[in-house]
Amino acid sequence: MSTLSALAHVQAMETMQAVPRTEFRHRHLSGRPLVIVPLAMAGEAGAPLAAMVGSAKRNGTLLVVAQPRNRDQRFAFAADLGRIVMNYINSFRQNRRGEGERSRYTDAPQILVPNAGGVKALADLGRMCRFRATSGPYAVPDVVPEFGMWLTFLVDRAEQAGTSTLLPVTAMLTEHWATGQSTLEDQNLASLMAWIAPPPGLSVEQAMADAENPDVCPPAGPPTSPEFDNRDLAPAIRRFDTAHTLGDPHALAAAETELRELIAGQIQPTWRMVWQAISLLRSVPEAPRTAKRFEGDCKAFTKYSDYRDSDGPPQRKRDNAIGAARRLGWLEHALAEFESDMAFDDRFVLADRRSAGEAFAGTVVEADPGRVVTTDKNRRVPRPRVTVRTEDPVRLAADTKLISPSLPTGHKAMIVSVLSDGGTTRVTVEITGGMGRSRVPQQGTVPELGQRIAYLPDPGWRPAPQFPASDATPWTHSAADDSGTDSVIPEDAAAEEWGNED
Repeated sequence: MSTLSALAHVQAMETMQAVPRTEFRHRHLSGRPLVIVPLAMAGEAGAPLAAMVGSAKRNGTLLVVAQPRNRDQRFAFAADLGRIVMNYINSFRQNRRGEGERSRYTDAPQILVPNAGGVKALADLGRMCRFRATSGPYAVPDVVPEFGMWLTFLVDRAEQAGTSTLLPVTAMLTEHWATGQSTLEDQNLASLMAWIAPPPGLSVEQAMADAENPDVCPPAGPPTSPEFDNRDLAPAIRRFDTAHTLGDPHALAAAETELRELIAGQIQPTWRMVWQAISLLRSVPEAPRTAKRFEGDCKAFTKYSDYRDSDGPPQRKRDNAIGAARRLGWLEHALAEFESDMAFDDRFVLADRRSAGEAFAGTVVEADPGRVVTTDKNRRVPRPRVTVRTEDPVRLAADTKLISPSLPTGHKAMIVSVLSDGGTTRVTVEITGGMGRSRVPQQGTVPELGQRIAYLPDPGWRPAPQFPASDATPWTHSAADDSGTDSVIPEDAAAEEWGNED
């Protein structure tokens, strides 16, 4: 945590009020997001209990699994949820622009869940559904594997920094506001909202006390409160099982109604709170570069849609060594780009990075705007140099490539030297791009004496990592069968989670 981030949390604790950490919202917020609030029994991994889903606060659909340990009921729940989600996804597969490889959908779906646990619940659901067979023993409805593959795609996209197709609401809130509680406590949506927007008539302390009381604010999921499970849910499920065993339709209907009412009381407070958080986030202006990142989401959505249209197989269970390394490199690059975009757009984020030594700002104290060098191809090109005196801590090395939010778009520079000068630091940089095509730099593209400018690392300056071919990897990192994808219907499909235990 940087100095400024720590100060923001301290200020929030002293004032008992959330403090804005950014000037803008750096995530795209759809005009029609699909909210999913998943719920699972405490202590029952992979056993969904319910979900509330909908694209508007007033039209949420509650889906309930009366007996979470029953396989047929679980997959009936997955099919019902899958139909709603797939209808939503398919509604974005209508408008397309461009031709050939440049053709893409103009919009992409966005699914919002209460917290990171909701993303994990959807990841588990996708993994459990995407390999299921639609014929033969233990067949499931056709929508189940399709739903599972799309969930897996969305979860994979959610791992990439800066994307907006699947987001936990708590992450969006903590990206913009700092609270006086720990990062772990910030995963509790009710507690987080108590800091940012306590209910009318309640102080933050009173709202936090209510947030920690599961009878007042049920957990935002996915697990339910153990007290609720033991006191209310378990007896209600036993009554449902008894009615089902006896075959009494009246008793069975009454037991199902009781279960739905119990679960609705647990899930609806979170549902309302998610939509309240969405309204708060809409009040924060969107950062300029967010739209460009969302174009990447639309491109990925188009690519996967075309892949599914061509009947592409489900995602493999796990990456091989080379695939995992490539994915890690890609995720690291995406994180660097997102952090750079945030700092470029947002002066608050830039100040945060400056306090950590990852960027700097200062005044130009020396300038050589007419400097020219001869390249290896015997071309003379302008390479002005300027020296910036800064009071910021600078932890950037020589040869680091830089960009600047203070200068015209396209400006590129490189650190030549970093020297301490008493209580300040003198950073000499060489301008390498963004000066126009003529031999003389255009006006305003080279910093002038006395001008105050800021620099941060160019996220694209690191070379892409090189990996060996699959047949050149050592045996310790090679799978016995590197066929590219797993079998669509694994032999142990019936024995996986959501298997046949009844």
